[in-house]
Amino acid sequence: MLTRLVSHPVALMIIAVGLWMLYPPVVNHLVDQTNVFYVAAVAHSFAALATLLCVMSLFIGREKVKASNVLNSYSFSKISLPTLFSGILICANHLLLYAALSVSEDFDVIAILVFETWPILFFYIDSILRRSKRKTSINDYVFSGAAFAGFLVLTAPNVDIADWLLLDSPMLETMGLAALGGLAMAVNCYFRMKCMDAWSEVSDSKKLNLSSFKRGLLTETGVRLVAAPLLIAALWISGEAIPAFDLSNVLLLMFVGVAILALGSLLYDLSVFSAENASISALWYLMPVGAVLILAIMQGRMLNQYEAVASVLIVSSNIFLGLRYPLRSSLLVLFVSVCSIGIWILFAPVSAIDSYYDLLAVSTVFFALLATFALDRTTSLNRERESLLGEFSEQVFGVLELHDKNDRSEETVAYVGKIKQYVLWNLHSFVRAFFNFKQLDSNQLRAEKLKYALLPMLENKPAERDRILELFKVGNKLMTMESDRIPAEEFVILLFLGAANVFFSLVFRPETLSAGLFALIVGASVIYLLLIIYERDRYAQIRHDHALVCTNLMRYIKSRSAEPQVENDISLAMQQVDDAIATKSASSGTRGQAYWIFSIFALLFVGFGYSFLYESLQQQRSFESSPLVSTRTTHETKINIALLDWPSAQIKGHILAGIINQHTELDAAMISMSSKQVFSEMDDEEGSVDIHPDLWLENNSKFIRRYVRAFGSVSLGEQAVTGSQGLCYTDIGIGHKQLSYGDLTKDDFASHFDLNGDNKGDIWVGTADWTSADVEKRRLSAYGLSAFYRYHTFDQDILNMLIERNNQSGVPSLFFCYYPDALFMNQHVHFLDEAPHDAALWQKINRDYAEVPDMGTAWPKTEIRVAYRAGLAKKSHELVTLLNHFKIENEQSVVMLAKLRAGETPESIADGWIESHQDLILEWLTGFDLSASK
Repeated sequence: MLTRLVSHPVALMIIAVGLWMLYPPVVNHLVDQTNVFYVAAVAHSFAALATLLCVMSLFIGREKVKASNVLNSYSFSKISLPTLFSGILICANHLLLYAALSVSEDFDVIAILVFETWPILFFYIDSILRRSKRKTSINDYVFSGAAFAGFLVLTAPNVDIADWLLLDSPMLETMGLAALGGLAMAVNCYFRMKCMDAWSEVSDSKKLNLSSFKRGLLTETGVRLVAAPLLIAALWISGEAIPAFDLSNVLLLMFVGVAILALGSLLYDLSVFSAENASISALWYLMPVGAVLILAIMQGRMLNQYEAVASVLIVSSNIFLGLRYPLRSSLLVLFVSVCSIGIWILFAPVSAIDSYYDLLAVSTVFFALLATFALDRTTSLNRERESLLGEFSEQVFGVLELHDKNDRSEETVAYVGKIKQYVLWNLHSFVRAFFNFKQLDSNQLRAEKLKYALLPMLENKPAERDRILELFKVGNKLMTMESDRIPAEEFVILLFLGAANVFFSLVFRPETLSAGLFALIVGASVIYLLLIIYERDRYAQIRHDHALVCTNLMRYIKSRSAEPQVENDISLAMQQVDDAIATKSASSGTRGQAYWIFSIFALLFVGFGYSFLYESLQQQRSFESSPLVSTRTTHETKINIALLDWPSAQIKGHILAGIINQHTELDAAMISMSSKQVFSEMDDEEGSVDIHPDLWLENNSKFIRRYVRAFGSVSLGEQAVTGSQGLCYTDIGIGHKQLSYGDLTKDDFASHFDLNGDNKGDIWVGTADWTSADVEKRRLSAYGLSAFYRYHTFDQDILNMLIERNNQSGVPSLFFCYYPDALFMNQHVHFLDEAPHDAALWQKINRDYAEVPDMGTAWPKTEIRVAYRAGLAKKSHELVTLLNHFKIENEQSVVMLAKLRAGETPESIADGWIESHQDLILEWLTGFDLSASK
């Protein structure tokens, strides 16, 4: 029992996936300790050595295989090319994936996502090129696709849709390399199967009696012996240094090579080779599910909505794939519908209306009435058909029993043959064994011809003639009922009403847990009800007792002899009827199977329900707040400007608010919010902020890329001033010498800026909400300052107080600064001296690399503009004109900032500036250049 279980393709694949699940964390640890080329070369070398030793054991012992029978010119001619190609492709897929990950660190998830299409690609390639050895159905394609969809959902939180909308060149390069890597992996798996085929051929021709395990072992050994030298050559060409010997790393590399690369790959090959088709490779997507579950347990947290949905999609599809459940077409469509609807509700935005449930109720009532009528009609039709079956069977037995089985006269054999044909064509129609309605028409025509042929044969036998007329009467009812189906017009109405229900339930719904579950249930129920009606109307399921009647009737007519020519003509039709009875009849076995199938559907519903609950709790939505009232409670004339946490932005915001309130019909107000939150609020049509008054473009490049370039939900003002930023110092206590970054890293120089007595200098890099703070930390670390200084984030008001206190105490200060700012009114504040901006170095610093570059560079000069919700153009053309022309010169900003430090409020400063610049404001509001008309 255990041996059979372990040798099952599903068990082999699960063990292989379990081993490969350990590959990412172990290899990532080894790469951090050494380098990727070293890890690939050494691990594959261990794999090649281990498999080679195992192969050598085949030639030793009582059941040894002669080496000459395995290693000869015949076997070499069969296995050399697929083995060579597979080994080369193993090397290629490793190097291409590494290249994809190293080209652009911003798109790691996309690279992995594209690469992990390989199981699906392999399934398609194998199904097409090895179709003579495979049995593939539509179910295999559907469930493989569902498993990959689960993988997509799992990676969704880490994939930015802006990347796909913009398709920047680094992303295209990353996707191209990852796609080539995935294709190389898929083709590699195909050639491994070809190697297994070749060894099977060698075993049969040489009578070696090689087991599947031995064929897989020979395949794995040959492939690794090709790949290992190639990866060693890649290590040598790369110029990467070979690290010093470390026993723990060597043991881990041995584990990766032997247990994962060799054994894991061998089990994978055996699983796919022994399965009906390569769709079993979709079980590969159980690996990320297992990793997620382990991670969630280790972190002591619940699965999030994406993890839950991905898990149920992957698990349910793989249950169907692994256990080979035969699903009716209606259940297959239902599976696709539930998955598609659930994913839609999870990801797609809603368009809430005030009368959601009322609107849905109208179409639901009409749909339910028509669907009930249609379902009752098809059910009663099938019930009547099946009630006629017993009478038909009785008439057939009565007609044929009038003739002795042992009567072999030519007349009797011809008569019985025609009766067999007549019964067969009626049964063929009854069990719906025909492929199309043209074949049904042909059955009816043949039955009519047989009736005209049979009646003259009974011209002098009135008793038999009356008996066969009774048979024809019942047969006519069976045949004519096949044409009495629901007309296309009624189906069109059903489809329209059902589509209205699904559309309204999925699109126009409140953002609540109950509405999400309601939409899923309504959508799935409507679709399944339509499928049931269609299936019962077109492809009736046969009850178990009626299947027994059909089977007995078929067995009986087969027992009656007919002409050889007749037997040949009806043999195919008989087989079709037998197949239809076997596949369409319900039994105790199929009933139990149905419970299992619907339990998997229940798992799907539970998974999606959990995800809706999780999302609702995360977003603190109301559970029963339907219909949804707009989350934006402000009036249409209300304009909200972000009140940010740096002084220049506050002053500019108040100036804009003052102009809008004085010169337009709109009502402007200030809302306190961090710069990071402002973009998501402007992106949301119901968001609480409309205008960002002081956007530093370089500091917010990721937000601009996402919301301005990709989504188009945020617009930038047309006018800009140039800002500068970098590291500043006060020269108090160190003289008037111009400092550079080289000075800051000299021995004992950091002690000048040590404020807490830990022998390290202290640098303020911004507030915690500033996007520039993390960039500045990396920039300063690239200059080597992290070894001598500590970085701090706190409010800017506290920084101003600290600088004043240090100035009074004769202590210098070191801090991130930007111009325009009131600090530059202080003669002791200076920028550090540094080389001009280097774009290449800046690109490395500005990305979240794990490794900080070893050279720093200056911040680039950046434009400062107004940003605003793109939808404002529909609300007020006058407002957009103002925002596009709004610009306050740096010199004016510095003067106003100095007033702010002197104690004036931002509101009073803004009011004074507005009063003294009415002409300029008029230009902003009209877009005219009034100075040119003087």
